[in-house]
Amino acid sequence: MIDSVDRQIIRRVQQGVPLAPAPYSIIAAEIGIAEEELLARLRHMKERGMLRKMGAVLQHHKAGFHGNALCCWQIPLERVGAVSEKMSACKYISHVYLRKPHEKWPYNLYTVFHSQTREACLALVEEMAEIIGITEYQVLFSRKNWKRARLPLLQEQEDGVQ
Repeated sequence: MIDSVDRQIIRRVQQGVPLAPAPYSIIAAEIGIAEEELLARLRHMKERGMLRKMGAVLQHHKAGFHGNALCCWQIPLERVGAVSEKMSACKYISHVYLRKPHEKWPYNLYTVFHSQTREACLALVEEMAEIIGITEYQVLFSRKNWKRARLPLLQEQEDGVQ
């Protein structure tokens, strides 16, 4: 069961976490509870599987990163673990994920590179390709910075609780 305080926490966290030295203290004060209670409730939601993760969404262009690219790699399955570990350790790669290749698109490992310019981004991709010894890859640059929107996860009409 979700009580009214949990409901307030979920709604408030969906609006974003304040960029401040003590963001949970601010949220707790807005809701009218102690910071310790807020953190305990968030931990409890995570333990119950209600909350999977909380993370920051970087607005790359506003932060000065204009060379953003999805890089699609064709990695032999026996090397995926070692290669993805190397890629995950890079500060300029924000995502590393595996997908099933298609007969018309043979790439199975995808990474998102970020740099201040396209040229610098390409240089990072080429450097990574050399490090991992892979020559089969495609670099797809973003043309537009898509607005990311949070989806409302808690709707009163769905569970009938108000």
